Amino acid sequence: MKKRALLIIIPLTLAAGVLQAQNRQQVNNLATFARVWGFLKFYHPAVANDTANWDKQWLNSLLTIKKIENNEEFKSFITRWYSQLPKQKVDYSLSQPSGDSVFHVFDEGDIKTFAIPAQMKQEFTDLYLHHRPDSNRYVDNRYGKYTLDYVYFKEEEYTNPDYPDEAHRLLALVRYWNIINYFYPFKQGFAPNWNKVLADFIPQFINAADKDEYRSVFLKLTARIKDSHSFFKQEEFYAHRLQNAPFLLYYIDGKYIVANDQYGELMNKQGIKQGDEIISINNKNIKACEDYIKQYCTGSNNAVLHREIGRNLFRMDTANSIQLTVRRNGKLITQQLKLYSYGELYQYRLKHQPKLWEDMGNGIFYVRFCKITDGKQLKQMYDSIQNAKTVIWEMRDYPYFPTTQIYRPGIFGNQRSEEINYNTDLFYPGTYRAHTDHDAAPTDTLNLPRYKGRLIVLVNEYTQSLAESVAAALKSRPNTIVIGRQTAGATGNMFFTDYPGGIGAAYTAVKVVGSDGSFKQGQGVKLDKEIKLSVKKMQSVADYELEQAYQQALKDLK
Repeated sequence: MKKRALLIIIPLTLAAGVLQAQNRQQVNNLATFARVWGFLKFYHPAVANDTANWDKQWLNSLLTIKKIENNEEFKSFITRWYSQLPKQKVDYSLSQPSGDSVFHVFDEGDIKTFAIPAQMKQEFTDLYLHHRPDSNRYVDNRYGKYTLDYVYFKEEEYTNPDYPDEAHRLLALVRYWNIINYFYPFKQGFAPNWNKVLADFIPQFINAADKDEYRSVFLKLTARIKDSHSFFKQEEFYAHRLQNAPFLLYYIDGKYIVANDQYGELMNKQGIKQGDEIISINNKNIKACEDYIKQYCTGSNNAVLHREIGRNLFRMDTANSIQLTVRRNGKLITQQLKLYSYGELYQYRLKHQPKLWEDMGNGIFYVRFCKITDGKQLKQMYDSIQNAKTVIWEMRDYPYFPTTQIYRPGIFGNQRSEEINYNTDLFYPGTYRAHTDHDAAPTDTLNLPRYKGRLIVLVNEYTQSLAESVAAALKSRPNTIVIGRQTAGATGNMFFTDYPGGIGAAYTAVKVVGSDGSFKQGQGVKLDKEIKLSVKKMQSVADYELEQAYQQALKDLK
């Protein structure tokens, strides 16, 4: 089998002498310039109004900066460079928003850490505190006639070439770093040591020798924020390199264990069984695979981190099969495992649709809510569960968005939902304001019959984003409990931004706090009962988590 290195686990050829052509002084100078460049991009009126082409300012300054050999020379350079901009204007009658409903991910304390002359720090602080709010050429929250609850970035994409020159590679780094620095609402808790990231990655972006190393370094950069919405995309990457095993992996007691999913026929065909422990892939010990892949994976909590590692364990190369060794009942079994593209697995799912709801007996129904894709199905489901004593509501999947917009009357009636959203202030980058979102009373366009009985919401680490929002909303319903495993811990709108080389990267752009603590970033949806797994439990029944939900329903009926 011919193997080609996959993007997400390409070895970075950066040894102990990673700086190579860059000494520590040069890296520090570039890092400082990146921070100053980013601050002025979002706060200086001449830059915001595009009077100065800010990408060119970055691109044209790099060669000079790399030649500077000491602090005094650098301070002289940055003072001259800054003085060429139009004089900033501030209004001391204006100030940054403050109060209990406001928090900042960037403030004047951050400016104090800039390695620039004291006079510049003072002028930056004045500009930050007392600038005149105005539109910015690079950020917006208007899309046609709609006002978004997050900002998006209007940047030059530089799609080609796919391996940009050094200056544009560094432009990609500083764009991403500054976006997270000013527009990531969880920076304090979920972007640890963010100021250190520039110094860590400048040499890596410079030394990336080809398009694969460049993409690999950028992917590694996205893993520095602990966010289950920290996604990476690149057209070639997705077209050729995302092969998948026909099952999920659960991380249990430090081991990666095969879990039954919706591809049972494919698992059986290849002799894979639920409860199998992954021992090695292509003769590489699973611990070595995990340790290597881990630097390219992230998540809002450890459950998701290991979920993502598990997904990527099978992407060792671009071939469509791997050699897999598993432990089953104490014995080692080695075989060839066929992998599948997303398209192949999607076609399989279309041909093997499960029941959308079913009677499990004893007055207990099971609803696969995430599989319901139209109003007719939804109405039929509510009709079917009217006499149920308990409904187990499956949320270990991602729901169909249009369904989430129309399902509420059948489960909530006229009950309105409430959550607190923290949205970025377009005119004060780094500042977030609280907004209590009260949903309007649901409009029942389908005349849905209402289910008023017991509800058990089943979740785990595959419950993410919109699925978490639905689960958290259901938790607020009377006579409802949430059981399962920790969810992904990331909801609220996310946003992709473009970077040189055809790369896109995303992050959670809105902070969401569920009513009564039903959701919190990182922690996920608050559980009423946790389900603990073991290999023995998983081997005892086709779906142990569902079985536990069923047993809970029986217990509640007594």
